[in-house]
Amino acid sequence: MLPIPASSATFLAYVTGGFLAVLGIVFALSPSRGLAITKHRADQLPTIMAGRYFFMVLVAVGVALTGTLQQLAYVFLGLAGVAFFDAATYARAKTAVLPHILAGIGALIVAFIALEGQVA
Repeated sequence: MLPIPASSATFLAYVTGGFLAVLGIVFALSPSRGLAITKHRADQLPTIMAGRYFFMVLVAVGVALTGTLQQLAYVFLGLAGVAFFDAATYARAKTAVLPHILAGIGALIVAFIALEGQVA
């Protein structure tokens, strides 16, 4: 057991969330600067995306196995947000958005069922 209160993890999660929010803002305003700060390379982004999708699997399945229905809804609302953000990005580029719209709707359905479905 660590000699640190477990509640410290909550504080560290807030700090991490703040840092990730800053990175998101930087990437939104200046993608090239975001790449430079994070040391990512545009030519490697497809492989990096694979890691992000595996992370989403870990979170979605992990919360389904160990979390509450409210946590499940929260995660799937987040996944819907990612899908709709991608759809908006592709809409601005005048490219196909339907796969992302459908993914967002599917995630919203899971969240709605988790929040409003009958509990056995």
